[in-house]
Amino acid sequence: RKMRFGVSEGMVMAAGPGGKDIFLLSPDEGAKPGQQVK
Repeated sequence: RKMRFGVSEGMVMAAGPGGKDIFLLSPDEGAKPGQQVK
């Protein structure tokens, strides 16, 4: 995706209230690069 700063090629998703209580979300097996997140 074209952004003001250049091209965005990735994203990190996390959940939690913040600070030390934050958790990275990871895809299940079988997920392929470029698939839509719903």
